[in-house]
This record gives sequence, structure tokens and C-alpha cells, in this order.
Amino acid sequence: MGWFTHNNETNKEENGELENISTELKQNLAELECEEEIMQDKEDFGRVRTNMMRVLRAKHGDEIANRVQVEQTRELQVDI
Repeated sequence: MGWFTHNNETNKEENGELENISTELKQNLAELECEEEIMQDKEDFGRVRTNMMRVLRAKHGDEIANRVQVEQTRELQVDI
């Protein structure tokens, strides 16, 4: 019987792939959270408040918060 061995390079590659998946997953979760907050704010107040966008930008970063806001605006324009 032979022993199955991994070399260290294979393990590093697998760990790198998992880190990439983890990063993408975190970004997707952040986008979903922003989307939910924006939708809730629009339902409650009829618009997205400046203060809410400040909170989202501080929590998730400008890029993600702004992108989600633009996507939500586009969706509403298409529905109308």
C-alpha cells in the first residue's frame, strides 16, 4: 500500500483558491446587505437618505455602496 501525500505547492494553490472564493463571497454578502438596506429605506421614506448612504459607505466602502445604489435606481426606472 502506498501513502498519498500532498506537496506544499498544491496546498498553497488550494488555499489561494479558497481565499479568492472567500473574498468574492464577502463582496456578494456586502452587496446583498446594502441592497436590503437601500430597499428598506426606500420603502420607509420613499428615497434613500444621505445618512443611510454614509453608513453603508463607511461599512462596506464607497465602491460597493454606490454600485448597489445605481443598480437599484436602474431597476426602478425599468419597472416604471
